[in-house]
Amino acid sequence: MKGQLRINQLFAFILVDDDGTEGVPAFGDGRGILMPMMGADMARVESLKRMARTDPMFRGKRITICRFGNRETISVIDRTAEGSTGNVSATPPAGGDA
Repeated sequence: MKGQLRINQLFAFILVDDDGTEGVPAFGDGRGILMPMMGADMARVESLKRMARTDPMFRGKRITICRFGNRETISVIDRTAEGSTGNVSATPPAGGDA
């Protein structure tokens, strides 16, 4: 697994809407895919900070960066043996509920 990142914590950029609702802002990647402002390492957080400080869509807004830790698997969606049937199953981890 050399060079791969295991996500044990997650950093999320939290934006508060005018009505007090919190959410994670997203930006387009240029191909029509929205990317949430989240990262699992400080390099990603730093690149997102630059965007939060310079992108005009965040002018006049307050963004809070929060760290979420203590990874807990609540379910696994395993489609590796799906074949052409299209069957999807969600398997809870040992001792957990789906």
